[in-house]
Amino acid sequence: MRTSIFDGAAIGASLLCLLHCIGLPILFAMLPTLASVGLPSSEWLHLVLLLTAVPLSAVALISGYRAHGRVVPLAMGVAGLVALASGLAFASVPAAETVFTVAGSLALAGAHIGNWRRMRVA
Repeated sequence: MRTSIFDGAAIGASLLCLLHCIGLPILFAMLPTLASVGLPSSEWLHLVLLLTAVPLSAVALISGYRAHGRVVPLAMGVAGLVALASGLAFASVPAAETVFTVAGSLALAGAHIGNWRRMRVA
């Protein structure tokens, strides 16, 4: 039960991250004045999201691995977190940042969905 809560929260956080990555550039393109009104920088927001995703994902995926013994969700989650961290590291290269962040969000969400499904069977 505890893992389901963490997986659900992590899936939600991954989807919020994905919405941020896709939606914010569109919003900025439509409303250019928002960029100058003091919104937090993208790097700051990515750091906060990453610092939230790491412990949340660690608890859910490690607990799930201990319960069902499948390494795929754990490995996929680690790959997603590495991709998210890479997106933050490549913040000065917008295309690379977007690719890494979107891929990391999708991988992490997929890992938590897989973990959640395996927990329902275990």
